[in-house]
Amino acid sequence: DMRGKRVLEIGCQYGDTTKALVEKYDCEVVGIDTMAQNNWDELGANPNITLLEADISKGHHKLLENSFDRIVSFVVWEHIRHPYSALAQCQKLLKPDGKKWLYANLYRSAVASHLTWAIPEPWPHLTMSPAEVKEKSNIKELGWYYWVNKLTYQQYLFYFRHLGFYITWEYFIQKFFDEKYYMENEKVLGLYPEWDLKTDFFQVVLEFDHEH
Repeated sequence: DMRGKRVLEIGCQYGDTTKALVEKYDCEVVGIDTMAQNNWDELGANPNITLLEADISKGHHKLLENSFDRIVSFVVWEHIRHPYSALAQCQKLLKPDGKKWLYANLYRSAVASHLTWAIPEPWPHLTMSPAEVKEKSNIKELGWYYWVNKLTYQQYLFYFRHLGFYITWEYFIQKFFDEKYYMENEKVLGLYPEWDLKTDFFQVVLEFDHEH
């Protein structure tokens, strides 16, 4: 139900999703990201695309409240340093009958380090210190992608309810659970709920709870 809607994409980066929403679904899209990309001038030439360099969690965007039919975000929320503040901004910007689609990586998952290409073991961010991760991966600087926030899904649920959202659709992505590696590192990994360790990503559609 996206056709013709006014959409905000949070963390648009190079604008692939923004462009697809405009060309395939006739949407008017505002894309926001903390860093402008070198293709923004070309992309922004489309009258139905507006691109903003701003931090959504700090509210430095000059967007009007209750002005979007849909808000979408694809694997961005784990990199936001103030995730609750960002969700609170979505609450303000979304129309009363609007919907928010959120797809995010969870911190306790095996792949949350974003270093699976350099380190074969799962959960290095839980079992190793940053110094050990650097040594194991041969990376001098781990970069912004490694320093993800530590939200659990349970904390997301608390935030949603506190802001008046309820979930109308929910989906989890769980990959192969390395039981052998888990048992070898049970002293550390056993401190976390097994469901958290197994669940890499979640997707939800949020709407406002008009009954409460």
